[in-house]
Amino acid sequence: MIHRRALNLAALPDDERDPYYDSIRRSCCGAAEHIGQSPDNAAITANSMVEFTRAMVGIIEAGRG
Repeated sequence: MIHRRALNLAALPDDERDPYYDSIRRSCCGAAEHIGQSPDNAAITANSMVEFTRAMVGIIEAGRG
């Protein structure tokens, strides 16, 4: 799932990606809270997922040379 999202994000211009990263953050935060994480820990988890996705986008872009 994350790889597919990263591929889709890499196809977008940089200035159009932020709303998608925000969506990932909200989704992950909600899921983390749903499984019992505190709101603070859920936010940390969600931010980590967004940073991981950003890194994957960077790797995909670097591979396209």
